[in-house]
Order: sequence, then structure tokens, then C-alpha cells
Amino acid sequence: MKSLFPSVAVTESARSFLFVRPPRPLWPFNGPSSAFWPPLAFASMAAQLRQQVPDLRVEILDAPALEMGWRTLTAELRRRAPAFVGIGEEAVSCVEGLRLAKLAKSLGARVIAGGCFFGHVAPQALGTGLIDAVVHGEGELTLVELVQALRENYPAALAQVKGISFSRDGEVVTTPPRPLIADLDSLPLPAYDLLPVAHYGARSQNHPHLAAIELGRGCFGACDFCVLWRQMGKFVGDRLTPSLRVKSPERLLEEIRVLHHRYGRRYLGWVDPCFNAHPTVPAALAELLLRDGLSLGQSAWMRTDAIVRDAASGALASCVRAGLNEAYLGIERPDGESLTALHKTSGVGHAREAMRILREQFPDVLAIGSFIYGLPGDTPASVRAIHRLAIELDLDQFFPIPLTPLPGTADWRPELWDATGERFREFNFLPSGRPHGRHAALERALLYSLLFTWPAQRLRAYARMFLPGSNRRRSVSRRLAGRSARFELTRAVQVLLGGRDDWGMVFPEWYEG
Repeated sequence: MKSLFPSVAVTESARSFLFVRPPRPLWPFNGPSSAFWPPLAFASMAAQLRQQVPDLRVEILDAPALEMGWRTLTAELRRRAPAFVGIGEEAVSCVEGLRLAKLAKSLGARVIAGGCFFGHVAPQALGTGLIDAVVHGEGELTLVELVQALRENYPAALAQVKGISFSRDGEVVTTPPRPLIADLDSLPLPAYDLLPVAHYGARSQNHPHLAAIELGRGCFGACDFCVLWRQMGKFVGDRLTPSLRVKSPERLLEEIRVLHHRYGRRYLGWVDPCFNAHPTVPAALAELLLRDGLSLGQSAWMRTDAIVRDAASGALASCVRAGLNEAYLGIERPDGESLTALHKTSGVGHAREAMRILREQFPDVLAIGSFIYGLPGDTPASVRAIHRLAIELDLDQFFPIPLTPLPGTADWRPELWDATGERFREFNFLPSGRPHGRHAALERALLYSLLFTWPAQRLRAYARMFLPGSNRRRSVSRRLAGRSARFELTRAVQVLLGGRDDWGMVFPEWYEG
């Protein structure tokens, strides 16, 4: 394997770092104008890198937001000639991540990978020869030290950087984990100026003028299927444990003021694994927003047990008054036994009470639930029970997600690695539609239930979507229902015709252009 430390001296050309999100397909339930949220992690790391290494030119190239295809991206990389290229793909876009790494390496750049996917497959990713170093966990502090070590051209310096993996003499070296950033307020504001901000949600009806923002990092839960708490967790000895850290309400208000007043953002997409994990900060921020006269639309993933808690304290009411209008709920299963098996600590009772609260006290809040199928022992009856619960809860939309063995989670196995990345196309959280797939019987049962199970409660819920008025919840529900119906009908046809090869993702016409 080629050495990370060529003998040539550092030149002016080694003073540019380019974060790149390559062209990628769209998830079929997203509209094209809001399919790609701002890459907030890139903006946060770029700000830290720019602040701490002032002679380094730092840039972000977000190809999907610009509708930039591979041919244009190739020309742009040649023009910019970066010394370092940073990538951070999800599992489903591993193909694009490796394709980008190959392109960057061919142009002479060093490739640094990180994020929830590459951070958990470091030996395999480094084994491709396309990646020079992998950053584990949060990257702001690690990336600064890593770039400085690479620029020194001194091998011993790299081994002193905590929280990375790299290859040395054909062996993968993983340094000790880096302690978490205890005070998130100490980080500079994300480098929004490096993003094509005006493109995010520019034509979106659901999320107009979108911004991505984080209240904090981590969670107090440790669900087996979730990679996010692991990405943001802390090590106690050799054991990774959940860790919740939040920014102060005052720091968050500063970020929102910048996003709204300087960049014209009108909708906040909270990227936290669990926005309402902390019992007081969301409400304190909401009160500051209301004091400032800032009522911005907001969407967030929320715990159902915390919704019940915050309804009692008044925190939920403050958040809704400040603009919270979409709640994504990880309900997952219709029974306590399987929830326990997944180490999920909020239960069906919490989901029922949370939905009662939302429907009775906050009827304008859109409620979307996710459910997991494909656990050991699941049968067609299991997925029919999931669908029945979704109807009973009166959710505006529900997403059935196959249990996915993401790297880092309890179900991941190293033999699932595919150096081409093609296998990870299946890791898109969509039913496969393949007549002989691993969950084929479950997915057929789910499809039939969706098509033919129409109790009175479901009929009433659909009828509400078409009542007159301009209520946002009804209009968004209609659009989601339309996309879901189109996806399910297309899947049904493809199943009858023998399956599909695209795994349900939508490749835009600009993808290769």
C-alpha cells in the first residue's frame, strides 16, 4: 500500500481541504427540492479546521444540492486540485463514497473518511487502498490534528492523533479513542458560508428554505439497531456507552439568528437522534425564540416517553408555539417483548399516550412513526400487527423499515462487507420488493395489508386529508400519502414482474451529467 508520507516537501498545493458530498440517488419519499439536507457535519468540521489551521483553504462541494453529476464533479475536482478530500457517506451511498475516493486518489489527493458508516468499517475501507485515514466519532478536533500530522510528513505524528485508523506497512493501526467534546458551545458556528445555502428547500412545499441544525449530540438510549448513539457515544474502558450532550439555549439562539437573518432560512430540520432527550433545553430555546419573535417551522425525531414527560411540564407546548410542527417517532414494534429484545426503553404505552396528547392538544403537529420488521421469529402476522398499531395510533404516515445490519450495530457482521459498495444499496430502509429476498414473505404480507386493510379508522384518517382548508398537516399528509401510494404500487408491479435492481432509490437525470 502506498505510503501516506511521500518524501516531497509540503508545498502550496498541500494547503487546500475539500469536503465533498458526491452525486447520489434520492429516497423515493422525498421531494427533489428537499431530498438533500445541508451536510451539517461538514460545515461544523470546516469551521473548526478553518479556525485552527488558518493557512489551509477549506471548501465544501455539495454536488446533490447543486444537481451536479459525476462528469461535472470530475471536472470541478480537476480544477480545484485539493490536497485533501473529506468524505462521509451513509451505508446506502457507499458506492458513491468509494467512487469519489477513487476519483480523488487518481487526482493526487489524500482521502479522509469518517461518519457513521466509514467509522465502523475502517479496516475494510482502508483495505480498498482508496482511503488514507478514517476518523472515528465526532471529527472537529480529530480532523485538525490529522491534517496537521499529514502535512508534517512525519509518520510518528500520525500515530499520536487520537480517534483515527490508518494503514502502516500493510497493517491497520487504530489509535486510542478521542474523548468527546464536553462543551459543544466551544465549537465555532458551522461554516454556513461554504454551503450553497439558497439551494436547500428552495422549491420545497414541506420544508421551504430549509436549514439543518443540531440541538446536541447523542442520546441516553442504546437501541440495538441505532448507529447514531454509537457515533456520538463515549468509551468507558473498552465499552462504548450512550452520552447526551446539548448546546446552551443561548448558543442555539445565536445559530438560529444567523440562519434566519443572514441566510433567510425559514424551516429548521433538527438532526439530533432525539431532539427531546434533554428535559429543559428545547423548551428554554423555544422561549427565547418566542421572545425574539422567531416562529420557524421545525421537524425533529422525538422520543414518545419524552413527549409524555414534556406535555406534563409544559415544555412541549412551548416548542409547538415556537414552530415545531413535525414529530418523527421511533415506535418500532407493537409488543413489549420485541422492544425489550431491541433494548428500546420507550414502549407501546408511551406511543399511545404520546399520540393521544398530540391529537388532542396539538392537532396541527404532523406525526410520522417508524416501525421495524425482520426480527428473528417475525411472521406475516407480526407485520400485520405493526400495520394495525399504526392505524390505531392515528399516525399521519408510518414507515415500515427492515431490520438493517448497519456497521456498528448489533447485527453487523464483517462478512457483509462488499468492496464495491453495491451490497449496501439494500441498506436504504425500504422494503426490497424482491420475490425471494430475505424478508419476502413479510413484505408480501405487509403489501397486502397496506392494499386491502381498510378499517373505519383508516378511512376516516384518509378522509381528513381532503377536508377543505390550508392546514399544513393535511397538505403534507396528502403529499406523503401520494408518494407512498406511488411507491407501493410500483413495488407491487415490480414484484409481479420479478423484482427490481435499483433497491427503490430514484436516480435523477443529472446523476451522471
